[in-house]
Amino acid sequence: MSPISRRQVLGAAAASAAAVAVPAGLPGAAQAALTGTIADVQHVVILMQENRSFDHYFGTLRGVRGFADRSAIQLSGGYPVFNQPNVGARQYPWQMSLTPSAAGQTPEVLAQCDGSLDHGWSSQHSAWNNGKMDNWVLAKLNVRTLGFMNRTDNPFYYGLADAYTVCDAYHCSILSATGPNRTYLWSGSIDPAGTHGGPANDGGDESGLTYQTYAESLQNAGVSWKVYQNANDNYGDNGLAYFTQFVDAPAGTPLHDRGMASVPAVTGSTDGDIIAALRSDVVAGTLPRVSWIVTNQAFSEHPDAPPGDGANFVSRVLAALAANPAVLDSTVFLLTYDENDGFFDHVPPPVPASGTADEFVSGKPIGLGFRVPMLVVSPWSRGGWVNSQVFDHTSVIRFLERWTAALGTPATCPNISAWRRAVCGDLTTAFDFTSPVYGLPALPAAPSIIGKSHCDPLPNPKPATNALPAQESGTRPARALPYQPNAYVDHLEFGSAGKILVWLRMDNLGTAGTHFAAYANAYRTGGPWQYTVSPGGSTSDFFNVGSGYGSGKYDLTIIGPNRFLRRFTGDASTGGKNTEVRSSSATAPNTGKTALWLTMANTGSAAATFTVTSNNYRSDGPWTYAVPAGGTVADYFNAVAYTNGWYDFTVTCSADASWSRRFTGHIETGSPSVSG
Repeated sequence: MSPISRRQVLGAAAASAAAVAVPAGLPGAAQAALTGTIADVQHVVILMQENRSFDHYFGTLRGVRGFADRSAIQLSGGYPVFNQPNVGARQYPWQMSLTPSAAGQTPEVLAQCDGSLDHGWSSQHSAWNNGKMDNWVLAKLNVRTLGFMNRTDNPFYYGLADAYTVCDAYHCSILSATGPNRTYLWSGSIDPAGTHGGPANDGGDESGLTYQTYAESLQNAGVSWKVYQNANDNYGDNGLAYFTQFVDAPAGTPLHDRGMASVPAVTGSTDGDIIAALRSDVVAGTLPRVSWIVTNQAFSEHPDAPPGDGANFVSRVLAALAANPAVLDSTVFLLTYDENDGFFDHVPPPVPASGTADEFVSGKPIGLGFRVPMLVVSPWSRGGWVNSQVFDHTSVIRFLERWTAALGTPATCPNISAWRRAVCGDLTTAFDFTSPVYGLPALPAAPSIIGKSHCDPLPNPKPATNALPAQESGTRPARALPYQPNAYVDHLEFGSAGKILVWLRMDNLGTAGTHFAAYANAYRTGGPWQYTVSPGGSTSDFFNVGSGYGSGKYDLTIIGPNRFLRRFTGDASTGGKNTEVRSSSATAPNTGKTALWLTMANTGSAAATFTVTSNNYRSDGPWTYAVPAGGTVADYFNAVAYTNGWYDFTVTCSADASWSRRFTGHIETGSPSVSG
């Protein structure tokens, strides 16, 4: 069968109202006309690899939230989050392939044989440090935590990201190890209340669980599914094996035969049993609706095994799917990683406020965990896109929920917490179902197999560099997101005995739940403080900056999704207490497009001059505004019309040299954009 050529579905109305020609040979239900919707997906194949963080693999990738992040948080002492404490010194992320090891191995081998670090519940929470993100080296007991790879080290995965869609806000589900995160992938929960064999919150305790998995939801809904594995050599990575009902299932039952059994052995196969079994089902037209692939340790990308071998395995999975072009052109392949091992990532994961139902174990938040790679490979995600919506492993289940409902066989998961359903998306924003691009693109050659026997963990390295790594220049197309956060200083409140409160307001003007975190950069300890705001909602909180907390001085930051950041500094005991600026977004009169509006207010008895400076995205300015006593002045800055929706401004005021307000973020329009 010849490859199917590119086909664009022209116009949303036409896609929904008219039939689209069907690629020849599509199996089963796909014989009906394509719809330009999620219902056109016929198969979902899920491969969860082991133990890699987003920055570790993709921190240097062009156009993603990596080492050039303009909205990165600041550590205590004013250091950027990338400049981590290192036993009396400091260390930036370092490229592993540039650093020879003490054992004399070549740098190339060091990049492929990095070795695993501690990544259990205690260690992960310690590195996270309540959201401060400043304890990586001490928690992992090794500077190896800061090692990273770039395009030269990891060419196949960079090429895959350039061809399809990479998600740069996809987090593992729990600040813990492999088993708990895989439990989330297969069931949507770790049973935090301990009512069904849990909580399975730490590596090694994921057994004897009894609640319903998502595979059982599919089974109950009549949706075909299968685990492709060698049960005797799966590195303990089949999450269904953590559940009693699967362990006890006898041969001949669906739970055993589809979930626990090995694929047939293939004598003389050059692809291995798993790839051969997958290819056989693809060619025969018997690939299930939902497939999970579980590799052995050697191909798992666990840091004791080479990333290049994992890339080699993934390339052969794609080749197996392409053995029947009709299957390839109707399949979503999701490649992700269970957790970050001990590897550094700089983006603080969203976590719920204290007391949130189903999200705490022993008083500590379960997650979200650190960012891990997610590549979305399908005809509907071609083009080198980045998607920056917050996702976690439960997002995979929620995609399956949306898809099976569209097929008329809804399979729901009863275990996902309300907070995760509010904060994490369902992956559908990573697709454009109206514009498929069929076939398999040219991709970089996957490395030849190194073999785990030649990749023993190496001694502690000594980084050869200590500077912020360079990220590839340029942008990439960005999918539209459901976010429109806003935040500003609402007012100052002065009480008795030197009490001064700075009130911060956070608004969610988007269509998805939005997580905010507030940081005290100086003058006081504690935090960060966590907030989740429903669509159309808002919340406010106060920060005491009076006696014992800065004596009027303050330096506070609020972060949110997709590089959203606000920073507020000043001294409430000086003239700055009478000045304020609020941000909003509204249509600009000269373009008809959405702009950032800044409204500057002066409640003092003397005129004040405000200055707006562009930090990034624009090269003009600064702009100055004289605001009379008791007056306000508003002005707009064209973000959508001129800078693809991105903005980054700092406002200062003549009344207080320490007073500043920084406004950074992206204005969404419902249409695709460009990465910032």
